[in-house]
Amino acid sequence: MSSEKPEDSFDDTMAELLNLMKAPPTQTAANDLMLFYTESVEAHPSRADVLASTLQDLHHPLYTPIVDSDDESPSLADMLSFELAQFHSQGLSIDEDGIPIASSDLYLINCLLSGMSFKYRLAACPEQFANIMKGLDALPDNSSASELLVVGACIQLLTGGSGIFNTAKPIQYSMTEVATKLRFQKSVGTVKASNALKLLDVCQDFLIQ
Repeated sequence: MSSEKPEDSFDDTMAELLNLMKAPPTQTAANDLMLFYTESVEAHPSRADVLASTLQDLHHPLYTPIVDSDDESPSLADMLSFELAQFHSQGLSIDEDGIPIASSDLYLINCLLSGMSFKYRLAACPEQFANIMKGLDALPDNSSASELLVVGACIQLLTGGSGIFNTAKPIQYSMTEVATKLRFQKSVGTVKASNALKLLDVCQDFLIQ
């Protein structure tokens, strides 16, 4: 993944995130919040969990304006969920040759963001589940693209946790079947980088525990 920005800038990042969360629920506010959050995770990937869990607080009364009970206007949390779903749909895109459209580093960040959306129920779209499936069923053709797809799937599975298998749009395999598919990808050498192999092993252990 891309290099991380200095930790001393993270306090400012959190302050601005909290400030954006207090904005009136408009589409512009939701888009601004989504952009700031995703860019902040790219700048501070090791703090992605802190950033994502903070967004979950949008459902807290502190960030939920008091409205008439008959008012069906979407909340900022609802609007953010839509914006994130759109973001995931684009950020996880694969071209007709099976290659992620985003650069390798950015694609892995997008997988991390997708996993965080699963974990904290910030958003879920069909493309997220389809992307994991593509990673599990990546062609064992010894290409860097296939390796990237498998690693991206592992990131989403580890970050999203068992909640991925308990949603309204679950992937088509059980956790045991997913572990078997990852074992196959390892056996045929789809994943070669040492750190990627460690990640794959950790993901398998998580799935069969």
